[in-house]
Amino acid sequence: GEVVMVDGQPLELVLVKNPAGFTVALGTYGSTPVATMIAINDNYADGRDMSWLWDVPFESLVPSVAMISGIRAYDMALRLQYDLVDVSHVTPDLAAGLKQFISHTSGKRRIYCTYTAMMTIRRELAKSYHVEAIE
Repeated sequence: GEVVMVDGQPLELVLVKNPAGFTVALGTYGSTPVATMIAINDNYADGRDMSWLWDVPFESLVPSVAMISGIRAYDMALRLQYDLVDVSHVTPDLAAGLKQFISHTSGKRRIYCTYTAMMTIRRELAKSYHVEAIE
């Protein structure tokens, strides 16, 4: 996990790669309610098989997640429905999803993201905030 400042507010970036890691991240970060985004890609560096998302218990995100984005956004949104987590917005376009997430939420924010989604998010944040873009 990493915390960057966006408009003077903390934004936590939490890398998730597999069911065990996502479950630990939810247990570690998920106990405090904050505006939440989930960004899931299935590029080569992420692993192509996203069926592992079904092995993660998402009940700690109830009542809702503000944004789901990334290549597998709709798959993630469907998965959350099964754990009764409401999803406010879904868009596969990470740049648009991040912009909407930041503009429609305030205070502390958290993004759970796969590796390539995290890299895209960092590049997008670097365009407008003092966040190092890692290539």
